[in-house]
Amino acid sequence: MLLLAFVTPLSAQNYSSNRNRQSSQQEKKKREKTQPEVTYPLMNGIDVGVDILSPVLKVFGSDFMSAEAMVDMNLYNRYFPTIEVGYGGGKSLNDYDVSIKASAPYFRLGFDYNTLWKKAHGNLLLVGLRYGFSSGKYDVVVPDITDPDYTGGAKQTNLVDPIWSDMSNYVHEGMKHTMHWVEFTVGIRANITKRIKMGLMLRIKHKLKASVDTYGDPYYIPGFGRYDSNNTGVTYSIIYHLK
Repeated sequence: MLLLAFVTPLSAQNYSSNRNRQSSQQEKKKREKTQPEVTYPLMNGIDVGVDILSPVLKVFGSDFMSAEAMVDMNLYNRYFPTIEVGYGGGKSLNDYDVSIKASAPYFRLGFDYNTLWKKAHGNLLLVGLRYGFSSGKYDVVVPDITDPDYTGGAKQTNLVDPIWSDMSNYVHEGMKHTMHWVEFTVGIRANITKRIKMGLMLRIKHKLKASVDTYGDPYYIPGFGRYDSNNTGVTYSIIYHLK
């Protein structure tokens, strides 16, 4: 009888606890059912934007600058096919006072994927892929010097010509380049107002194929950056949402 007196209240307590737990789970399921799921139609508008980072860097002393615009389409708030076009150029002197000038249009074609596509706040966390292409002209000019030890007092240049292997006048202008590359991108896009957004994008670039002139490599490829196998860049854009 004494054991039964202890067991009976304990069983009643466990039963009450289980009932309360089941009731809480049922209420939670009801609340989830009553909350509407966030769904988006196929077409959610078009965003157009311009990069403002490159002009700002030019003000602070960058040798090269580009003017770039982008357009993308919002599909299901998840997929963003994208086109980016621009024109870049500038002039630089290397450690040997060799003047290298470049200018060219460029474009990129690709898409972004919004990892926050289920969220209703409208901010985006994007990962994507781009194909880039640039084709234009560049100059390589070595300044004239007077060195009697080499030239007998005549004006010459301080660079050996790769074709004739002597110190000839090294001025090559209007040389042509083309470059194909791929970019892996990650970035954010946040709402400033209902229509205006800011976008920050990190771009990891890899050269696919390039064609340059025999007389020298370009220092800078518009849209890609320094002429190399790999490169990294950043764009900061002000974007307007078209509904």
